[in-house]
Amino acid sequence: MQPFLLVDDNDKYAELLSSYFKKHGFQFERAFDAREGWDLYQKNAPDYYPLIVTDVTMETQTSGLGMLKKIHRSGYQGTIIIASTGFDVIFAKTLTKLFLRSTGVHYMIPKTTVLSEAPVFYPIGFFEKPGSDFPGLVQA
Repeated sequence: MQPFLLVDDNDKYAELLSSYFKKHGFQFERAFDAREGWDLYQKNAPDYYPLIVTDVTMETQTSGLGMLKKIHRSGYQGTIIIASTGFDVIFAKTLTKLFLRSTGVHYMIPKTTVLSEAPVFYPIGFFEKPGSDFPGLVQA
């Protein structure tokens, strides 16, 4: 199994996301906030995690976005997915795509789809269609 980094302070979402990705050949290492996620990322080689799944805002208010920017600047070449509750607000997906283009993020998952145990992956590209199957690894 390939390792992936899961950064989320919510146990329920972390359990559902890890269960989904385990079915696709990944074994997760979990961080509870962005600081801990950055520490785990730095502890390993830059290509150790072929996949990073993170929330953007966590109760500790340590910004997942700041962590993503650092990871992107470090030259990370794997797939980055953001899972968030905020994507279900009208126009949020489009605005988020504009905002996240410079962070290395490949996909967004609304957490409402995680709760239904049928995650939907929204590519950051504007003309790509969302899908319910894990699209595999993307090289940046």
